[in-house]
Amino acid sequence: MRKLLDVYDRPLLFTALKPMGLSACQLADLAYQLALGGMDIIKDDHGLTNQPFAPFEDRVRLCVAAVARANRETGNRAVYVPNVTAPADQVLPRAKLAKELGAGGLMLAPALAGIDVLRQLAEDDSLSLPIISHPAFQGSYVLSPESGMSHYALFGQLTRLAGADAVIYPNFGGRFSFSREECQAIVQGAAASMGHIKPIFPSPGGGMSLERVPELLEVYGRDVIFLIGGGLFKHSPDLLGNCRYFRRIVEKFNGTRVY
Repeated sequence: MRKLLDVYDRPLLFTALKPMGLSACQLADLAYQLALGGMDIIKDDHGLTNQPFAPFEDRVRLCVAAVARANRETGNRAVYVPNVTAPADQVLPRAKLAKELGAGGLMLAPALAGIDVLRQLAEDDSLSLPIISHPAFQGSYVLSPESGMSHYALFGQLTRLAGADAVIYPNFGGRFSFSREECQAIVQGAAASMGHIKPIFPSPGGGMSLERVPELLEVYGRDVIFLIGGGLFKHSPDLLGNCRYFRRIVEKFNGTRVY
């Protein structure tokens, strides 16, 4: 992912197209502003699939073109990542269409589509796109300390084994219930030695704000993808300025992870 984005010395910056209900044209305009502001990865909000107000093919075509236009103006290599989570017989066709239209990656919720569907996308050489795992519906597996699975195994190891390149999960201190220790376990699972299987990016999100980024840099270090969605819009009315502020914060950081 670093090679694709040509970013080697800082965390990657990740955001989502919000809110639901915007047309494909409106989402594309938003994608353009986010890429122009310096975001590296711009994904569909997790609920965006193939709604009448923003059909999948229209949305992908327009958002790919919008991000490409911003890249020509900035010299960056931002990518648009559509959500290909869908009924089982539609996932692969949507992924292939996204590839044809120029998408820079794919997002899938493996707890909804099936973890082996994630493997299928990862092993399909005709796609060869980074895949980002979304945690929708995975919370019930890790909520109880007495049953289910560990955060380390579910988000760190199984996601890697299935072939994802990054794993989104709810960050501590946000609007969800994951603790700092549980997030730490996910990071460890994403990087622990597993033979020939490479580490993947942890991508904390869920209620994150720009104000918390300096603290989180001290926790996560450089090898992380910070996902800030609504918080990027709420910081100020100037979305372009918010993106540039986010990027300045991470570009100034020169530390390493503290745990």
